Amino acid sequence: MMPDELTLDEVRRMAIAAGLTRLTDEHLRQLLRATMAAFARQAALPTAELAPADEPAYIFRLDR
Repeated sequence: MMPDELTLDEVRRMAIAAGLTRLTDEHLRQLLRATMAAFARQAALPTAELAPADEPAYIFRLDR
């Protein structure tokens, strides 16, 4: 699904499927904008030639 094809009703269905049943219309509009921005960022990344080994490994260590 392309971001420009995403509608508020589809976002509402996605939110309900994720258990977010108490969102207002303003919240849904914010979620729609955020989803469209995430799709745009993802489309701008050159991910076609990346392998799982290219994923950065974050290592967290607790100092004693």
